[in-house]
Amino acid sequence: MEKWATELISQLDEKLQGTRKRDLQFFRVEEFKRNVERVGAFSKDCPVCEKEKLNIAEISRKMDEAIQIPGKSRREYDRLINRLSSHMQKFHGYFPPFYFTYLFSFFGMIAGLLLGYLLMKLFPEEDWVMLSAGFSIGLITGYFWGSKKDRKVRMDKKLM
Repeated sequence: MEKWATELISQLDEKLQGTRKRDLQFFRVEEFKRNVERVGAFSKDCPVCEKEKLNIAEISRKMDEAIQIPGKSRREYDRLINRLSSHMQKFHGYFPPFYFTYLFSFFGMIAGLLLGYLLMKLFPEEDWVMLSAGFSIGLITGYFWGSKKDRKVRMDKKLM
Protein backbone atom coordinates (compact mmCIF):
# COMPACT_ATOMS: atom_id res chain seq x y z
CA MET A 1 0.00 0.00 0.00
CA GLU A 2 1.17 3.44 -0.84
CA LYS A 3 1.81 6.25 1.65
CA TRP A 4 -0.87 8.31 -0.11
CA ALA A 5 -3.53 5.71 0.63
CA THR A 6 -2.51 5.34 4.28
CA GLU A 7 -2.67 9.08 4.89
CA LEU A 8 -6.01 9.39 3.10
CA ILE A 9 -7.57 6.56 5.10
CA SER A 10 -6.37 8.07 8.39
CA GLN A 11 -7.89 11.43 7.36
CA LEU A 12 -11.17 9.68 6.53
CA ASP A 13 -11.17 7.97 9.92
CA GLU A 14 -10.67 11.33 11.65
CA LYS A 15 -13.46 13.02 9.67
CA LEU A 16 -15.93 10.19 10.24
CA GLN A 17 -15.17 9.60 13.90
CA GLY A 18 -18.58 10.67 15.26
CA THR A 19 -20.66 9.07 12.50
CA ARG A 20 -23.10 6.29 13.34
CA LYS A 21 -21.98 2.78 12.46
CA ARG A 22 -25.22 2.21 10.55
CA ASP A 23 -24.49 5.18 8.27
CA LEU A 24 -20.96 3.94 7.65
CA GLN A 25 -22.30 0.56 6.59
CA PHE A 26 -25.05 2.06 4.42
CA PHE A 27 -22.64 4.31 2.55
CA ARG A 28 -20.09 1.49 2.12
CA VAL A 29 -17.25 3.40 3.75
CA GLU A 30 -15.21 0.27 4.50
CA GLU A 31 -15.46 -0.81 0.86
CA PHE A 32 -14.37 2.69 -0.16
CA LYS A 33 -11.31 2.46 2.12
CA ARG A 34 -10.35 -0.92 0.67
CA ASN A 35 -10.70 0.47 -2.85
CA VAL A 36 -8.53 3.45 -1.88
CA GLU A 37 -5.84 0.97 -0.76
CA ARG A 38 -6.14 -0.90 -4.04
CA VAL A 39 -6.00 2.29 -6.11
CA GLY A 40 -2.85 3.24 -4.25
CA ALA A 41 -1.32 -0.15 -4.99
CA PHE A 42 -2.34 -0.29 -8.66
CA SER A 43 -1.79 3.37 -9.59
CA LYS A 44 1.79 2.75 -10.75
CA ASP A 45 0.65 0.31 -13.43
CA CYS A 46 -2.92 1.38 -14.17
CA PRO A 47 -3.65 4.79 -15.74
CA VAL A 48 -7.32 4.64 -14.69
CA CYS A 49 -6.33 4.18 -11.05
CA GLU A 50 -3.92 7.09 -11.35
CA LYS A 51 -6.73 9.33 -12.65
CA GLU A 52 -9.10 8.18 -9.91
CA LYS A 53 -6.64 9.32 -7.24
CA LEU A 54 -7.67 12.91 -7.96
CA ASN A 55 -11.37 12.11 -7.62
CA ILE A 56 -10.76 10.18 -4.42
CA ALA A 57 -8.81 13.07 -2.89
CA GLU A 58 -11.56 15.52 -3.82
CA ILE A 59 -14.34 13.39 -2.36
CA SER A 60 -12.40 12.58 0.80
CA ARG A 61 -12.14 16.31 1.62
CA LYS A 62 -15.93 16.51 1.82
CA MET A 63 -16.67 12.96 2.92
CA ASP A 64 -18.37 13.96 6.16
CA GLU A 65 -20.67 16.30 4.21
CA ALA A 66 -21.45 13.52 1.72
CA ILE A 67 -22.60 11.20 4.48
CA GLN A 68 -24.43 13.73 6.66
CA ILE A 69 -26.16 15.94 4.06
CA PRO A 70 -27.95 14.70 0.93
CA GLY A 71 -27.01 16.54 -2.23
CA LYS A 72 -24.29 16.96 -4.80
CA SER A 73 -21.40 15.62 -2.74
CA ARG A 74 -23.37 12.48 -1.83
CA ARG A 75 -24.14 11.82 -5.51
CA GLU A 76 -20.48 12.33 -6.39
CA TYR A 77 -19.42 9.93 -3.65
CA ASP A 78 -21.96 7.34 -4.76
CA ARG A 79 -20.82 7.58 -8.38
CA LEU A 80 -17.17 7.34 -7.35
CA ILE A 81 -17.62 4.24 -5.22
CA ASN A 82 -19.62 2.53 -7.97
CA ARG A 83 -17.01 3.49 -10.56
CA LEU A 84 -14.17 2.22 -8.35
CA SER A 85 -15.95 -1.06 -7.65
CA SER A 86 -16.68 -1.58 -11.32
CA HIS A 87 -13.08 -0.83 -12.29
CA MET A 88 -11.67 -3.15 -9.63
CA GLN A 89 -13.97 -5.90 -10.83
CA LYS A 90 -13.34 -5.52 -14.56
CA PHE A 91 -9.64 -4.75 -14.66
CA HIS A 92 -8.14 -6.08 -11.44
CA GLY A 93 -10.27 -9.15 -10.73
CA TYR A 94 -11.92 -8.24 -7.41
CA PHE A 95 -15.46 -9.56 -6.97
CA PRO A 96 -18.25 -9.16 -4.40
CA PRO A 97 -19.03 -12.11 -2.13
CA PHE A 98 -21.02 -14.89 -3.84
CA TYR A 99 -20.89 -13.09 -7.20
CA PHE A 100 -20.32 -16.23 -9.27
CA THR A 101 -22.70 -18.35 -7.19
CA TYR A 102 -25.58 -16.01 -7.96
CA LEU A 103 -24.58 -15.48 -11.57
CA PHE A 104 -24.07 -19.15 -12.43
CA SER A 105 -27.18 -20.20 -10.52
CA PHE A 106 -29.24 -17.80 -12.60
CA PHE A 107 -27.83 -18.99 -15.91
CA GLY A 108 -28.01 -22.62 -14.77
CA MET A 109 -31.66 -22.13 -13.93
CA ILE A 110 -32.36 -20.73 -17.41
CA ALA A 111 -30.38 -23.50 -19.12
CA GLY A 112 -32.18 -26.08 -16.96
CA LEU A 113 -35.56 -24.65 -17.93
CA LEU A 114 -34.63 -24.87 -21.60
CA LEU A 115 -33.45 -28.45 -21.16
CA GLY A 116 -36.59 -29.28 -19.20
CA TYR A 117 -38.75 -27.74 -21.93
CA LEU A 118 -37.03 -29.86 -24.58
CA LEU A 119 -37.49 -32.97 -22.46
CA MET A 120 -41.11 -31.99 -21.86
CA LYS A 121 -41.69 -31.91 -25.64
CA LEU A 122 -39.88 -35.23 -26.12
CA PHE A 123 -41.79 -36.99 -23.32
CA PRO A 124 -45.27 -35.37 -23.25
CA GLU A 125 -46.69 -37.83 -20.72
CA GLU A 126 -44.20 -36.56 -18.05
CA ASP A 127 -44.41 -32.88 -18.98
CA TRP A 128 -44.15 -31.05 -15.61
CA VAL A 129 -41.80 -33.62 -14.15
CA MET A 130 -39.29 -33.06 -16.96
CA LEU A 131 -39.58 -29.28 -16.70
CA SER A 132 -39.05 -29.26 -12.93
CA ALA A 133 -36.21 -31.82 -13.20
CA GLY A 134 -34.41 -29.66 -15.76
CA PHE A 135 -34.91 -26.57 -13.60
CA SER A 136 -33.54 -28.32 -10.51
CA ILE A 137 -30.57 -29.86 -12.29
CA GLY A 138 -29.62 -26.55 -13.90
CA LEU A 139 -29.96 -24.62 -10.67
CA ILE A 140 -27.91 -27.09 -8.63
CA THR A 141 -25.21 -27.37 -11.31
CA GLY A 142 -24.91 -23.60 -11.57
CA TYR A 143 -24.79 -23.23 -7.80
CA PHE A 144 -21.93 -25.69 -7.35
CA TRP A 145 -20.02 -24.35 -10.34
CA GLY A 146 -20.36 -20.78 -9.04
CA SER A 147 -19.43 -21.82 -5.51
CA LYS A 148 -16.25 -23.40 -6.82
CA LYS A 149 -15.32 -20.20 -8.64
CA ASP A 150 -16.17 -18.07 -5.57
CA ARG A 151 -13.96 -20.29 -3.43
CA LYS A 152 -11.09 -19.62 -5.85
CA VAL A 153 -11.72 -15.86 -5.57
CA ARG A 154 -11.56 -16.14 -1.75
CA MET A 155 -8.39 -18.23 -1.90
CA ASP A 156 -6.71 -15.64 -4.15
CA LYS A 157 -7.85 -12.90 -1.70
CA LYS A 158 -9.63 -11.04 -4.49
CA LEU A 159 -12.83 -10.45 -2.53
CA MET A 160 -14.29 -6.95 -2.86
